[in-house]
Amino acid sequence: MAMAPPAAPPSRLRHPGGLQDMLLYRINQLRAVGGGMVLRYCEGQFGITRREWVLLALLADGGPASPSELAQRAQLPRPATSKAAVALLRKGLIRRDTQAFDHRFAMLALTADGQALYRRILPLVEGINRQLMATLGDDEIAVLDGLLDRMHQQALAMAHTLADLPLADRRRGRAAGPAGR
Repeated sequence: MAMAPPAAPPSRLRHPGGLQDMLLYRINQLRAVGGGMVLRYCEGQFGITRREWVLLALLADGGPASPSELAQRAQLPRPATSKAAVALLRKGLIRRDTQAFDHRFAMLALTADGQALYRRILPLVEGINRQLMATLGDDEIAVLDGLLDRMHQQALAMAHTLADLPLADRRRGRAAGPAGR
């Protein structure tokens, strides 16, 4: 009688034993290290923040956008997007175009300087991405890509169903609810 192969041990991602085993923490750690390299290029060599780089890249890839649309594309709060956009405006990297009939409605777009800076930074960021991906084979990359898509869809569905979760009162530097009062 043939014996069944031993069962695989439970995944630490599925059954975390602590913070070090949790998916979002591990992704954040990867982002911190990989993103730190991007941050060094952006701030140290080009004088823009990582958030400003994201807005530049989104405008380069997706074209002009309203501030609200840009915040949605970046998955950032509107005030954080606004702060980064104002900095980019001051640096002459984006422009704000208003409608003649309604000055409240504005579209943000890259300037020629913004496009040039994007073209200078992009190869550096792509190089970091290539080096990170070099540890995986083509089949693994395809699987990872599909898994990330599925997990993103799950996160969106979860966020939609949990939309009534309490928000932090960041203006006062504390969490909402009994613990923050």
